[in-house]
Amino acid sequence: MSFKYYDLLSNLVPGLLIIGVINFCFGDKIPHISEIILLALSFIVGYLNNTLSSWLEGFYRFLWGGNTINAFLNGTGIFKVRFFKGNSVKKILSGTVTTKNPSNIELFTEAMRIANDNSTTRLEDFNSMYAFSRAVLTAFLISGGMVIWTYYQSVYAYLGFLVLFIISLVRCKQRNGYYIREVLNIVIKVS
Repeated sequence: MSFKYYDLLSNLVPGLLIIGVINFCFGDKIPHISEIILLALSFIVGYLNNTLSSWLEGFYRFLWGGNTINAFLNGTGIFKVRFFKGNSVKKILSGTVTTKNPSNIELFTEAMRIANDNSTTRLEDFNSMYAFSRAVLTAFLISGGMVIWTYYQSVYAYLGFLVLFIISLVRCKQRNGYYIREVLNIVIKVS
């Protein structure tokens, strides 16, 4: 088993954010712990945050206004991430599946299979960056909830949370779009 930078960063950065906010909000009630234990605890909290972020993916798609796969396979893309060859990719992928009228989700699943068979580290990087953005978004959601819980009378707590959450939500959607576009471009290149 080998750890990559992604494994370390995707767990440690969100975990440190959450632990830092816990310390900021409830620091007077928490005993002092050593830095090594704090680092290990941050990794574990980040690991759990990463799991939670994958469970919340459906909720995030709802906030995005639907699954971004549909936007790409219908030939438009999303904000700042465009893809205009959706119909071409649909024709290519329709010939590889057995279903008569496959859904966009089924077509994209087939596209991922093709892309992973012809994978480059670039595809893995896009997938990792999307997962990292999703983990950071979830960390902001958890941290923002704690800040609002602690400073519920402050309008700045609500405003700060709202701004950070919206920025993270949009960025996570864009990272998802970059990954989808890369998968579809690989399908075009291979075919």
